[in-house]
Amino acid sequence: MDRSIAVIGGGPAGLFAAMRAAELGLKVDLYEKRKIGHGIKCAEGFIDTLGILGRPEAGVLFKVEKAIFFAGKEYHIHVLGDHGLWMIDRSTWQKELAKKAHQMGVSIKEDFPIVRNQVLEMLDSYNHVIDASGAPSVTSRVYRFVPRYLRNAAFFLEYVIEGDFGFLGKNTIMVGYEPHYMGSYWIFPKGRNIANVGVGRFNNEKKSRHLHLHHELDRILKKKGLDGYRVLRKVSSFCPSTGVDTLVWGNILLVGDAAALASPLHRAGLDMACISGSMAAEAIASDQIHRYPARLWDVVGKKLTMEKRVFALWRLFGYPFFIGCLKCPGLLKGVFFNKQPIPQILGFGGRRIF
Repeated sequence: MDRSIAVIGGGPAGLFAAMRAAELGLKVDLYEKRKIGHGIKCAEGFIDTLGILGRPEAGVLFKVEKAIFFAGKEYHIHVLGDHGLWMIDRSTWQKELAKKAHQMGVSIKEDFPIVRNQVLEMLDSYNHVIDASGAPSVTSRVYRFVPRYLRNAAFFLEYVIEGDFGFLGKNTIMVGYEPHYMGSYWIFPKGRNIANVGVGRFNNEKKSRHLHLHHELDRILKKKGLDGYRVLRKVSSFCPSTGVDTLVWGNILLVGDAAALASPLHRAGLDMACISGSMAAEAIASDQIHRYPARLWDVVGKKLTMEKRVFALWRLFGYPFFIGCLKCPGLLKGVFFNKQPIPQILGFGGRRIF
């Protein structure tokens, strides 16, 4: 049998896994339950917090130059220099990645959902499986760990809205915090006349549990003067973070959201999805899948530990904590982009998340 792998899921993690595996000489079949680039549930901000990936290859709408944070009043933070934050059209980006993967020899099978019973059967035809099916993953349904994804999850509701967003300014996004729940809302423009506007709450926080996301988002739209704008689409979902502590199940490797790789603080995870997909493929190609979790931790562990500790401070001190951070732009940039001296102040170490 040829050295072959199956990749379940055609999102960023699955596509990066497929491309890296093909580059390393493996035979790759990728299975996507929809058409690639469809069913996007994301604010579509690409933040390269680790400085590894750089600018996305396609679908870039603009590089974010300024972020407006709202906590009682507006705080304007300029995001310049080597800080990697872009607004992207994820559908365009993923379609381009799929095109590149196909050119590298990856066999892409769209409209091909993989259900629970098929996962283990795949190992009769493939040496390994990379599960990039999202959360809860197909593997979690086989091995019965679906509830783990909810341990540190955030639930969100997002509207795609048409209207005039020129009031934000050029290449600018907005993120807001409210005192009555732990979470945030956001306005991420995709152009002058369209934006992703959403609200999210952390599942494990008692203060947030009874927040009705539809009511809260409608309240935010009215507060920001957007309630008269046209709603084109509504999306609701959840985002897991550091809830899965086992990434290798026999010859199955979890990547991206299937591995619950999102920030414990702001829930962004596109960069870690891409990185984990590539590293899983490298582990398979080198016959060292048992080392995949440790190697991945060496890359993302400091970031996850720091953000987990910042989240703990937010929980401890509440709403005033973020107001304090917003008054110190350098501190805020250090938190979101892992810049010095924040890592030294908070320290790392501690128990591994996976």
